[in-house]
This record gives sequence, C-alpha cells and structure tokens, in this order.
Amino acid sequence: MTEQARIYGTVLFELGIPGGMIEKAAKMLAGCPELVGCLTSLVIPAGKKRSVIRKVFREPDFSGRMICFLEKACESGCIDEMEAIIQVWREKTMAAEGILPASLEYVTRPDEEQLAAMRKFLCRRTGRRSVELSLKENPELLAGFVLRAGDMEYDYSLRGQLAQLTRAVAG
Repeated sequence: MTEQARIYGTVLFELGIPGGMIEKAAKMLAGCPELVGCLTSLVIPAGKKRSVIRKVFREPDFSGRMICFLEKACESGCIDEMEAIIQVWREKTMAAEGILPASLEYVTRPDEEQLAAMRKFLCRRTGRRSVELSLKENPELLAGFVLRAGDMEYDYSLRGQLAQLTRAVAG
C-alpha cells in the first residue's frame, strides 16, 4: 500500500461521507475494470475523466463530496488504488466505532460459544468495544488455530507448535 493511498483513505474518513455511499462506489470501481482503465488512461484528458466520473457517480446516489473526492483521486493518479484507500477508510471507521478487526484461521471451525470467547478475550486485551472476526479454514495448520488482531498473533496451531519446537531444538 502506498503512502498516497493511506493519505487518501484518511481524507475519505475525515470527509464524513456515509459508509454505504463509499462502499457502493468501491463496488462499482472494483466491478468495472474498464472504468478504472478509462480513469487511469494517459491519453484521456482530465476534463473527460471528470465528465465520466460525474456521469457514472451521479447525485442523488452520490454526494458532491464523494464525486469531488473521486475527481481528486483521479487527478492525483491514485484512482486505481481505491481498494487500498477503502481499506484504510474501513480501518479508521472501525477504530472510531471501537471495533477491532481480527482474523481467525482454523482447521476445524469453532462453535459460536468458542468464537464469542475469542471476541471477549480480544476486547479485554485491547479495550475495544467489539471485534469483527473474519474466519478462514486453513488445513495447513494441521490442528488448532491462529488468531490475529493488529500486531498481535496467538498461534495455537500444531504447525506453529512444531515450528517453535524446531527453533528451540536448533537454537
């Protein structure tokens, strides 16, 4: 992720544009590579690009602030980084709402009671109000799970334990 994407994601957050509108714009851009190609083309003049943005992202579906933001992102050459920009916006939005994004990789999916305990553990550990947990099956772990949130990692997988044992014996 570029520094420019981080800056634009922060600006997008600070603009206070409704989340549904931002998500809709992100979906439209992600779903139409031809549109992004047009907006990043070196042969299409800036005025034509602004015109395309205004036709595709029209009011009342999109506010003037959202349209202006997209125009600025296009002018600065980072419209093709919208996925990263939106990721920064989501992170900042979640942090402002006291939500911690976390991921769980597992071999056997935990039941709802176990997932609730993991969320509670992370809330106590971080002081956040709630946890948004993304789940992913990973048979390469052999057994157990790996829980990640921010710069914290809790590796309770068999693969992780074997790697730790190997390091202990080798070192």
